Amino acid sequence: MKSSSRGLLIFGVAIGVLVIVAIVLVLTVAKPGETSLLPEDAPGGTVQRYFLALEDGKYLTAYSYLSPPADEKLTYEKWHPSVSSGEKPAWQVTLGEAVVEGDEATVDVEVKVFRPGDPFDNPVDTYHITFFLKQEGTSWKITSPTYLWWFLY
Repeated sequence: MKSSSRGLLIFGVAIGVLVIVAIVLVLTVAKPGETSLLPEDAPGGTVQRYFLALEDGKYLTAYSYLSPPADEKLTYEKWHPSVSSGEKPAWQVTLGEAVVEGDEATVDVEVKVFRPGDPFDNPVDTYHITFFLKQEGTSWKITSPTYLWWFLY
């Protein structure tokens, strides 16, 4: 076998191996947008489902994850306009660590809000928010924050 034929054969085998590796990666790596759900009875699972409901426009479901303090008197009618008025920006949520102490918990969350702007403006606003939750029976409810300011502007 000539050296040029051997070189082409090796090159062809290398390309074949790369194609097979690429196919395996495509089939095994999670696709963007696919979210593995955390347990529903965990604080992180509650916060995750809250944001998924907001993302899907299921505001009544999102509201059901809230349990604001009694002095706030946050009815669905008062809460709903703050999340449904106007055009909403695109956003991405990253859940951080959940800390449970008895029947109370905190979940750290990073929210990135994407807004088009001037070429010299930063189009991404990043917020670090701590969600506070209280256990009610076997489920967790968000006690704070109960409003979503990044929807308002």
